[in-house]
Amino acid sequence: MDTKSNKRPRKEPVANKKRLVSKTIIYDESKANQWLDDPPLEIWDHVIIPMLGLKDLALSRHVCTFFEAYWQDKFSNNVLPLRVGLDVATINDVMGVIEILSRRREYTNLNPFVVLLDKGNEIVSSWTDEAGDKFEATLGITRSNITFVGTGKDTTTILGGFGIYEQENITFKNMTVTNTSEDGCGIYMTDANVALFDVALKGCDNVALNLSHSSETIVVATRCEFANSKFGAIVEGSLTSATFKNCVFHDNEMFGIYGLSSATIHMYGESTAIRLNKKCGIYAYNSCKVLIHLPSHHNTSYNNGQQDRYARNGGTITNVLD
Repeated sequence: MDTKSNKRPRKEPVANKKRLVSKTIIYDESKANQWLDDPPLEIWDHVIIPMLGLKDLALSRHVCTFFEAYWQDKFSNNVLPLRVGLDVATINDVMGVIEILSRRREYTNLNPFVVLLDKGNEIVSSWTDEAGDKFEATLGITRSNITFVGTGKDTTTILGGFGIYEQENITFKNMTVTNTSEDGCGIYMTDANVALFDVALKGCDNVALNLSHSSETIVVATRCEFANSKFGAIVEGSLTSATFKNCVFHDNEMFGIYGLSSATIHMYGESTAIRLNKKCGIYAYNSCKVLIHLPSHHNTSYNNGQQDRYARNGGTITNVLD
């Protein structure tokens, strides 16, 4: 005899009549057909908007008053990053959008314009510096308070470089920059203030990081790599300051670090290394001061083709105990 019951199995009761949709969104199933109502703001913030973007939301502003109000709120609070490949086709289109939006709201050091970069990005634009010299395959940064964020040095690559003149609070994170164009630099900056985090500037035809002679230029680099270029870094100018924290300079055709014209260079961190450069590891020239904030026995500069540490014409390289 068939002992199986034709009755459907009884569902277990839902203890609190709530279903977790994401980490921050809760539906109350006691309300009939809640999904037919306007989605709560948590869904817009955590589900819908991440699938859209700055451009998509801007184009939706005319659909209804909700979209216009939502856009105004997100734009005024600067919570919509610009995503290359979604909001703009390529990295070459970034500065055009930033120029327009910067005239509509103020971006600051604490609240910068954020640009999200995905995998491959090729710069085809050119940039002319303050002296009239033209750099091919270089994107000119024409506004202050911008943060470029990649997905990692091994995943986000920039074929080309960046030119920065008289701009402040420019930040690059999690990417590799390679400029193989003639005399190409990874980053060329004058009278600017730049921060680098987990960035590799490598394979450049000229200088990976070039701080040109200027009235005042400041760079702070953390866990960065300067490699396989003509020079790893050139730091020039009496009011120019470069701080390198746990950075590596290696396999460059000339010097790992070349400091001159009374510039000041600070080096911190046990992971700091200047090695395997074909000529000098650290070259301090013309009253440049290189301050190594590590004990003298730390293996900071080694296995370079010529001198590991070379100072002349008033340049100094000194270990400093903080």
